[in-house]
Amino acid sequence: MFRRRQSLRNDQTHCVSRWPDRKGVATVELAFCVPLLLVFTMATLDLCSLFFLKETITLAAYEGARAGVARGRTDEDVINRIYQVLDERNVSYDAGSVALSSPGFTDAEQLQHVTVRVTLSTEGNLLVPWGRFTKDTLSADCTMRKEYRNPQVGDPNQGS
Repeated sequence: MFRRRQSLRNDQTHCVSRWPDRKGVATVELAFCVPLLLVFTMATLDLCSLFFLKETITLAAYEGARAGVARGRTDEDVINRIYQVLDERNVSYDAGSVALSSPGFTDAEQLQHVTVRVTLSTEGNLLVPWGRFTKDTLSADCTMRKEYRNPQVGDPNQGS
């Protein structure tokens, strides 16, 4: 399988190699390949952290909406649940990262759709901060129906 390096003899004192001298070729190949491999590795890390962030805000929107559909739940409960999910995953966010449709879960009637939108900047949330996606904004929506109408103070149907 492997060929031995053979020499061809021209005369008694001079040998000619079948393959040219390859000294330094590995160094040159390393000089070209290592930077490329580093760039591909950093790009992969950048994309993976972007996918993780997108999945996190999708999950946060879902968890927030799920927290708001039950009886007696308010918009504040939804926002607190979203911030709790974001904190669990070490995602930085602003105070205005969460938006609810009108009416929100506090005022929605039974079986009325309410949409939760979570919007985050990728800045400060990516593993490799020098990449292509450092100034982008990601958002995720989740729409659910309010399962029960919230009881109002003095409502005769409060127990139903």
